[in-house]
Amino acid sequence: MQNLPAGFETLEKFADGWVLPDAVARMTRRQGSSIEEIRGFYDAMLPQGEAALAYLRQYPLGALPPEGERLLKLMLALAEIAPAVEWYNGPQVTDGFPVQRIHYLRQIPDNIAQA
Repeated sequence: MQNLPAGFETLEKFADGWVLPDAVARMTRRQGSSIEEIRGFYDAMLPQGEAALAYLRQYPLGALPPEGERLLKLMLALAEIAPAVEWYNGPQVTDGFPVQRIHYLRQIPDNIAQA
């Protein structure tokens, strides 16, 4: 079964582990992953980023087909893990606010336009 739009077949192997329901799940996944796992995902996603954004721009939020929703979630996961690779060289935020103290009062769905 194809989970992502045509042209993104090389990213299919990451869909099960990185297509996550919300920001909390993405942060938890980053925190629980090794830097090697994060870097493998980053290295596969980054070259596809411009093409993914071009695909996503074809649709308004809330009107993405299911495979587009999964691609959006992969891109959001890339945004979550990029600092781990580019700044910290690890899944934890160096000198950052303790992640266990973060409590979201409200989750905004990933596919809803924010006014």
